[in-house]
Amino acid sequence: MFLTKSIISIVIAVLTPLLLAGEPVDLTEPMRQSLVYIEVSGVGWEQIQPWRQTAVSTVGTYGCAVGPNEVLTLARPMANAVSLQVRRYAQNEYIPAKIRVIDYEYNLCLIELDAAALQTPLEPIEFVDKYIKNRDLRAYWLSSGGHLTTGRATLDRADVMYSNISFVKSLQYVLSNPSRATGNGEVYCLEAEPIGMACWNSETEVGLIPAESINRFLQQAHQPAYKGFGAVGFETSDLLDPAVRKWLKMPADLRHGVYVSTVYTMGTGSSELKRDDVILAINGQTLNPYGRYLDLRYDRLGMEHLISREPVGNTIIFDIWRNGKQESVEVVVRDIKADKMLVPYYTYGKRPEYLVLGGFVLQKLTRDYMTMWGDGWQGKTPPHLFQYYRGEAFKPTPERKDIVLLSYVLPTEMNLGYQQLGRLVVKSINGKEIGSFRQVFEALEAAPESPFHVIEFELSSPAVIIPKDQLPQTDRQIMQNYGIRELSYRK
Repeated sequence: MFLTKSIISIVIAVLTPLLLAGEPVDLTEPMRQSLVYIEVSGVGWEQIQPWRQTAVSTVGTYGCAVGPNEVLTLARPMANAVSLQVRRYAQNEYIPAKIRVIDYEYNLCLIELDAAALQTPLEPIEFVDKYIKNRDLRAYWLSSGGHLTTGRATLDRADVMYSNISFVKSLQYVLSNPSRATGNGEVYCLEAEPIGMACWNSETEVGLIPAESINRFLQQAHQPAYKGFGAVGFETSDLLDPAVRKWLKMPADLRHGVYVSTVYTMGTGSSELKRDDVILAINGQTLNPYGRYLDLRYDRLGMEHLISREPVGNTIIFDIWRNGKQESVEVVVRDIKADKMLVPYYTYGKRPEYLVLGGFVLQKLTRDYMTMWGDGWQGKTPPHLFQYYRGEAFKPTPERKDIVLLSYVLPTEMNLGYQQLGRLVVKSINGKEIGSFRQVFEALEAAPESPFHVIEFELSSPAVIIPKDQLPQTDRQIMQNYGIRELSYRK
């Protein structure tokens, strides 16, 4: 049961006859002091004008108590949060709250309420790790108006899927035939036991973060330092072609295993695996040629689950085929920090780095930047930029940590002839190779005796020549004409 011990016996006495009769269990009354509505105010930063903040936006989401003044909710609505306030049942005043731990890869967030503003402590929910296919589930959440609301759906299957806010695949339950649109932190129960939190929805399905992921997150969130969980540091491709297996010198009777096609420079396996390896098993779980294994509870699942469920720092065993023989490799579980990627997947809550130099706007390439092209941006983004995202995003090196762009040019008299330039990858400044945004500022301080700054680009694009003596006056005009308070920002 999810309820506190003081009322467990009462709830059992009420619910047992219903369970034995096969009737749906209604937890509306017990849930009243456990569910909350969360109002999130957020502010982001524009991508095309990175010196400007977006307008304040307010969104609502749902959560549930996991402690007397702790609430579990989704990470997605918290992405650019600057303030939180929480409403509970039968208390009209909003309760101030703050983020305690957030994990965008698991899409979970633990927030802490101001205990002094609570009239009484919340009743914590305990999530139960249970999975029974084709069973009807009931959802519960507290609406923005303070009303307890319910819905229904059927537990259809479990799968390893991408989060809708991250690059990591993790375990999710998929529910079918929902009676209402859910996917914003509603709690789903199997009979009297909460088994997950809704995290996405479509017209016909709902995604659920299961109890096993929730409980792992909460366990780590209450440690002195949150470590996070593993992320895959390589890519695989199906290994079905007998000719490829023969080329890899694999015996004819060795028919399982998946081919490693790319190895990143970050994430689990990035230091231990090599391209052309074949992963035969992870922690004793045999992988088929598609990279899936037979899970005793969930049937076939992607191998990503064997990694994403492990805390960072743990060691797991990979059985691999390499150079014509089988061997076992100890692999350290590592996560992937989005801000350490060559092309960051997200920059939630972080101010973009930029520099406006004589009207030339320099900034870092990120996935957020590319999404400015709108729906279907993958096919609209300039190909040379998309290639960095698709092929190199997870492969930063000590020599190249960022992709620096000349995004566009703010017209001034000084940059006549250059005003059509844009979306160019910076190769060097003043003869210094640019492998990070920090190096832009270092390069501008180089060669002080030269009367010009020289910026060179990839793809044989023409170089930009900037007269240093005209910069002070030009920069003042730019700040005045375009309403820019700061011409640069760097971490």
